[in-house]
Amino acid sequence: MKGIRKILIGCIALLVIYFGVLIAFQTRVIGSPERKIEGIEEKGISFDELTVPEGIKVVGIGEATHGNCEFQTAKLEMLQKQVQTGVCHSIAFEMSTGEAAEINDAIHRDDVDLRELMARTNYPLYDTEQMVELLSWMRDYNRGKSYEESLMFYGVDMQGADREVQYLVKFGEEHPDVIEDSELEMLRQMETDLASDNMESVNNKEFFETLRDRLYAESSIECKNVSILAGGIVQWLDAPSFEENANDYGEHRDTCMAENLKSEYELEVLRGYSQIIITAHNGHVFKGDNTGYGENPMGEHINELFEGSYFCVGTAFYNATVNIHTAGTFDEDYERADHDFCSDDRLAYQAKFFDDGRYCLDFTKLTEEDGLVYKLANKAGMMGMVGEGYNDQIYLYKTYRENLVQADRFDAVMYYYDVTPIRCLDN
Repeated sequence: MKGIRKILIGCIALLVIYFGVLIAFQTRVIGSPERKIEGIEEKGISFDELTVPEGIKVVGIGEATHGNCEFQTAKLEMLQKQVQTGVCHSIAFEMSTGEAAEINDAIHRDDVDLRELMARTNYPLYDTEQMVELLSWMRDYNRGKSYEESLMFYGVDMQGADREVQYLVKFGEEHPDVIEDSELEMLRQMETDLASDNMESVNNKEFFETLRDRLYAESSIECKNVSILAGGIVQWLDAPSFEENANDYGEHRDTCMAENLKSEYELEVLRGYSQIIITAHNGHVFKGDNTGYGENPMGEHINELFEGSYFCVGTAFYNATVNIHTAGTFDEDYERADHDFCSDDRLAYQAKFFDDGRYCLDFTKLTEEDGLVYKLANKAGMMGMVGEGYNDQIYLYKTYRENLVQADRFDAVMYYYDVTPIRCLDN
């Protein structure tokens, strides 16, 4: 009897400790290195002072989380900065190629309600005031300019075919000289089938390969861009099963995203520009390997495809209230909620001592003479990285942080002391 009692008391004690640690991390009671790095103000720079080296073909801007306003605002800031250089007139998102093509059309005309458009997004995390602000700025910039002079919005992801087929139908109806009647009829049937989760007609790789190659052979930038949508469907059809092997699926997805970016970059070269911006979660844009979800992230594939002409800027937080999708909720039951995290990233903690609680480090310009800052940037340490899909095990196993060498993964990082949650406009 006494043995059972001891076991019961032990179990209760373990539960108390578990929930105590959980609450402590959520409320940031523990894990806070309350110390400042001497001279950090001289080593850190503002975002305005951060300069992308000349000759860089791809600029990456990462998100430490998908659910914070500041990281979404950083995309617009980076786009505005690079457009001013004259070499960059485009931004690509971790978004389906079809949905991005529809958005790109919207920023080239005035008769589309951007808020309504984003309310229909397949990515609720983009249905935000910050995204509407970015698209509105791009639309304002494009007014009165030719297509060659305009800003372009691209997508690189390949996780479905719905929006791609919908766009191809619309494009075929508007361009009967390019899409044959028989092809348009097939696309309409696919659109109908996809709406009822019927894959039979869509599972036609040869059809999309032929369409992709013929559209790319056309002289217009618009046709070449639409060819990437057809190619994205081929990539989706070729994808390994996520349920059977998530690692193989992750490798395929990140490889395809890099390849789509390369195709979009080639369109930008045809338009007269030599640089493109890619934005996605830090876990996609950073360099190096990606153990556990594909061999290499998108950023490493980009770095290889562009032979090192890739400048990757990450984002990092110390304290974060993140708006995250609740794991396992879909369709009518889809839910997002706010959750608190503390990264324990000492470099991010230093943002506390800068105006607006933000500063940057350009790792390409740090040397050993920069002392502790250089040492922390070049040794393994915890960095906050929160994904989509919340459950309580995130705190238990601390999967909201990743142990990495920041200077190996990024060329620069924008650090924030506190970041605030996004608010979906359609909720």
